[in-house]
Amino acid sequence: MNVEDISFSIGDIDEAIDIMREAARWLIDTGKPLWRLEDLTKEKLLKANKINDFYIFCVNNESAGTMILKWQDPFFWPNAKYGESGFIHKMSVRRKYSGTKISISMIEQAKRECQKRNIALLRLDCDAGREKLCSFYEKFGFTQVDRKMIGVFDTALYEYKIDLISK
Repeated sequence: MNVEDISFSIGDIDEAIDIMREAARWLIDTGKPLWRLEDLTKEKLLKANKINDFYIFCVNNESAGTMILKWQDPFFWPNAKYGESGFIHKMSVRRKYSGTKISISMIEQAKRECQKRNIALLRLDCDAGREKLCSFYEKFGFTQVDRKMIGVFDTALYEYKIDLISK
């Protein structure tokens, strides 16, 4: 798979949910549950997100991954001011594309979206106990800036400093 084979679109929440639910089912089936299937519905996801926050990534026109990219996150980042950060949530990859470059493409696109908006930080949260996932983010330049209990979840908070283009 080459980077030029990867495209993205914005706003197809039904396809995004399908990909998220596939990833959630796989995590449940492998004994590593993360998201509850009943929370991955249009009604619930649109309570905290806008249609244009949903990105779909395709390989040769076949949906391969999704993420929510938004510009405010008062739940996980209550002290972040609107417009100072981009926030990645629910990054999910279809099993068929696991181990490919699709996750990297999603992160790179999020960085580009931040650059376009002159936003210097890309942030995300994840289960602090998922060492492979934490290592993945760290490998791509994210730095853990906090770790805290959010409800019953041990949560790692990560950020990536965006190189902004001077104008």
